[in-house]
Amino acid sequence: MTDKYPPNAHGSRRRGLRVSKHYQARLQAQPPVSSRRRWLDALDATRQGIWEYDSLSQCVVHSPRWLASLGYADASTGMPLEDWFTRIHPDDAPRVRVEMRRHLSGEIPFYESLHRIRHQNGRYQWIQDRGKVVARTADGRPLRIIGTKMEASERQRFQEKLDRLADNVPGMLYQYQLNADGSSRFPYVSSGVQAIYGLTPEQLQHDALQAFARIHPEDYKPGMQGIRGSARTRGLWQAEYRVQHPERGERWVSGTAKPQTLDDGAVLWHGYIHDVTQDKQRTLKLQQTEHLLRQLMNEMPMALCLVDEHGNFYFRNRRFEQLFAIPPHEVMSLARWWQQEYPDPDYRQQVIDTWTADLAYAHAHDGQIPQRDYQVTLPDGSQRTMAIGGLVCGNHFMATFEDRTEQIQHPALLQEMASVDGVTGIANRRHFDESLHIEWRRCLRSGQPISMLMIDIDHFKAYNDHYGHLLGDECLQAVATTLRDGLGRAQD
Repeated sequence: MTDKYPPNAHGSRRRGLRVSKHYQARLQAQPPVSSRRRWLDALDATRQGIWEYDSLSQCVVHSPRWLASLGYADASTGMPLEDWFTRIHPDDAPRVRVEMRRHLSGEIPFYESLHRIRHQNGRYQWIQDRGKVVARTADGRPLRIIGTKMEASERQRFQEKLDRLADNVPGMLYQYQLNADGSSRFPYVSSGVQAIYGLTPEQLQHDALQAFARIHPEDYKPGMQGIRGSARTRGLWQAEYRVQHPERGERWVSGTAKPQTLDDGAVLWHGYIHDVTQDKQRTLKLQQTEHLLRQLMNEMPMALCLVDEHGNFYFRNRRFEQLFAIPPHEVMSLARWWQQEYPDPDYRQQVIDTWTADLAYAHAHDGQIPQRDYQVTLPDGSQRTMAIGGLVCGNHFMATFEDRTEQIQHPALLQEMASVDGVTGIANRRHFDESLHIEWRRCLRSGQPISMLMIDIDHFKAYNDHYGHLLGDECLQAVATTLRDGLGRAQD
């Protein structure tokens, strides 16, 4: 039979077989080790001790090596549970009793506690204590508890450093765990939870329901949906909600957390929650003020609009929409405005240049856009005189529109009524006197002659008496029209 290995490899293989057989022979020569002994050796190697409590004897038994590490070499036979409690630090003993009682009653699935134990030399050292009921009576009373203890001074020193850092962070740092059966707890939460929920870290370590009970009823359902959504997608959880604090009243908080999937299917979030009440109140107040301001602006009798840096009209009040016949849903831009309201190209360019210069002036001074009269063409083709001004706000501006058409026309109308005869429609005696004075002085300066005609209608009184005042007025109007049509110059 040909060996498939080359000479060197073949030799190495034979040496390996000899070593393996030698090792097996040595193992067979050693006395057998029980599985219990190996288990104890593994616990000793990891610096853990085991303990067992029997409810019938009410005694607790610890592994000898672990007791020896505390200086109690003679206490391996067991001792009453109450005697063991005397060795727990007085500040920690009540908390340990509560945690033990909660597990024995079935409220929590296991017992766990980090506390201090008195060494034989009188000093205290931190230990991590865990346990679980392994046997119960038919009616559910605990018979036996088995657990482990592990020296935890180094861990506690690290925890104290972490707690000091967390205590100086405004708000609360936390871990939130949602189990596959729907239960949840906070494995870790900083002392800032007191300011957020009015609860202690110990109250939430095994059950998170007390924290959820403090959430405002209107925010509870959306909050649960957000947590379930983050658990389903493993996406970042973020929320802003109200908490009903027992001492501080209603508070707004904001939180963010990143989820992590555990081996048993639970989801563990690592996150941070802080109080944002003041910021939220300022935001809500600002929103209310903005809403009120918009209502006031919308109901103002003066037309106005707000334009952004891109020339988009993002607010137009009701008067603006009525005056320029622009529906609320219709988009309006500055480019369209120039084309629509100033159809004459020459006048449009004049308006654009003037408005651009006024905006530059407002930016350089007090923000006030000078008010000027512009001839604006409305959608029906009519022209109105608008006094347009406003304010600049950064790259935005507010334009105001005041219709001055009637205001401008009114003085001219009054002046015309004061100088025109109401029946004939031609200049009356008052206008004649003013014009005569102006023309007389002009002729004096130029050395030109001046002419004046006095015209009488023959037999007018008889005509008026015979045909009546209405036909008499028509006679006067006909003569006046004939005279006006015969004039050659504006000043005649």
